[in-house]
Amino acid sequence: MNSPARAVWLLSVLLCSAVLVYGLGKNQKETGQVSETKTVEPNDKPPAGDSAPQLVRASGRVRLVGSGIFPELVISGEGREWFINKEEQSKLLEYQQSLVTVEGEESYTDLTFANGLPAGRRYTLKNIKIIRAGGFKGAPR
Repeated sequence: MNSPARAVWLLSVLLCSAVLVYGLGKNQKETGQVSETKTVEPNDKPPAGDSAPQLVRASGRVRLVGSGIFPELVISGEGREWFINKEEQSKLLEYQQSLVTVEGEESYTDLTFANGLPAGRRYTLKNIKIIRAGGFKGAPR
């Protein structure tokens, strides 16, 4: 590869890296303290700018997602997925592929693409309490 072509290639790699790093760090926020109790309906949309976490009741199927190196536990409801806080995943590991209902503190992080466009929200549950697990359709015996 000649010198001008190498310089153009290197400049484009550096520019793409800078755009990616800038986009990943922009507009991410983790919410803070607990407010009120609320049951989340499948099609509830959170209000824009809502930053206070809420005590919610979430129902759905417990699934393990991600790669073998970085697995994450998720409760998949009809309208939302909740990622389970790493410290509390042991509470739900035995209920994989079962339907559960839990209460916990819901917080979210606003995600953005590298170009700065919004990429949605990642919902997380912590301080969970299992209300109902197994014993209804889809539960292992």
